[in-house]
Amino acid sequence: MPKDEFDLDDPMTLTGVALPGDRTEEMARCFIEEYAMMGYGREQILHFFQDPFYAATHQVWRAKGRGYVEQLIRQALKGGDADGESL
Repeated sequence: MPKDEFDLDDPMTLTGVALPGDRTEEMARCFIEEYAMMGYGREQILHFFQDPFYAATHQVWRAKGRGYVEQLIRQALKGGDADGESL
C-alpha cells in the first residue's frame, strides 16, 4: 500500500488519547529525565521550558512558572533540594 493511502486497519497508526487528571508534573519529569539522558545540563533543560518552540515544555512553564520548573529540574537531576533556591 502506498504511504499516501489511509488504512483503517494499520496497527502502526499513532493514536493520541486524553487521560483524566492533571499529569503535568509526570510529563515534565519525563521530559527532564529524557533531556538529561541525552546529555543536556540544567540550563539547557531550563531553556526547553522557556522557549515557545518547545510547546509541551513551554506549556508547563506558562502554567506553573519558573520556580516550579526549577524545582522539578533539581529534584529530577538530584542536584539540590526543593527549598526554592535558584538553579
